[in-house]
Amino acid sequence: MIIGLTGGIASGKSTVSKIFRELGAEIIDADIKAKEISEREDVVKEIGNIFGKEVINSEGKIDRLKIKEIVFNNKEKLKKLNDLIHPKVMEEFKKIKENKSKNDIIIFDVPLLFESGMDKMCDKIILVFTDKKIQIKRMLERDGITEELAEKIINSQMSLEEKLNKSQIHLENNGTLEDLREKSETIYRELKGEK
Repeated sequence: MIIGLTGGIASGKSTVSKIFRELGAEIIDADIKAKEISEREDVVKEIGNIFGKEVINSEGKIDRLKIKEIVFNNKEKLKKLNDLIHPKVMEEFKKIKENKSKNDIIIFDVPLLFESGMDKMCDKIILVFTDKKIQIKRMLERDGITEELAEKIINSQMSLEEKLNKSQIHLENNGTLEDLREKSETIYRELKGEK
């Protein structure tokens, strides 16, 4: 069974993914795949052609902060970046899906699950969500960005209401880490058919 795990930025999705991994789930992380892909020489070159040489640092790697500032201030450029990376990530996930057995539970950890169309590859979808104020506070602490950029990033993503309508399992994360762990463990047991 392929389970899609998604959630807005700073919703706690990565923590849930980590808890599932500790419980024995196989996790395929789209962010890690996307990062690996974006570090390939051919992709770095394409990104440089689209965004200019200033987004490539002295070591020939992508300056992620510069890219964030560009794409979250320009929807057109965000679309170009997604159009470049998403199909390549999708190909990787298709290969994984084709090579799994029917009884395996594989969790596709994908922040932009619906936006990328990868929800169509999943049997069930878990949405991790939190209050917008909590999201912004976490982003400021974790990423060291401005509140304005945090708002832009959140607003560039699909609305929470839309995500709730498209997912089957809702995991609200406004409480403590212990609450989140308990909810995650319950969901995982149910997915495995345990009580």
